[in-house]
Amino acid sequence: MAIANGTNPHLEGLTLKAFQLAPDAAGSVTNSIAPSVRSVALLANVNGVTDYVTLPALSSVPEGHEVTIIAGAANCEVRTPAGSDEEINSENSDGTKEYLLTATQIHRFTKIDNTIGWMGQGFTAIGAVATAVVPD
Repeated sequence: MAIANGTNPHLEGLTLKAFQLAPDAAGSVTNSIAPSVRSVALLANVNGVTDYVTLPALSSVPEGHEVTIIAGAANCEVRTPAGSDEEINSENSDGTKEYLLTATQIHRFTKIDNTIGWMGQGFTAIGAVATAVVPD
């Protein structure tokens, strides 16, 4: 497909560099991943290891949408939007349970569909597959 005026229409609206977010203990725009963001590099946690970031609402992204999160120097958690009943790895992760994001690892979250939710999988800093995470 030809690219007109130096832009690719298939990439329109996407953030192509890693977006930076700081995990925090309270949900807000400062720790929520926008639907257009595909890659997130985490900054230092605001409070501690129970701080979290929030994935986009399932209804705001297409099936197969992926978000890659590059963990920071401290553990944090990943949630789905509060009160959404949306799942990560078959567990309600809207604050009832959270997905542990281990420091220095890279985790990819893929939307399966609006009912099943997100599949999360991780890799260590040396490229090994990390142990599967069941939100708790």
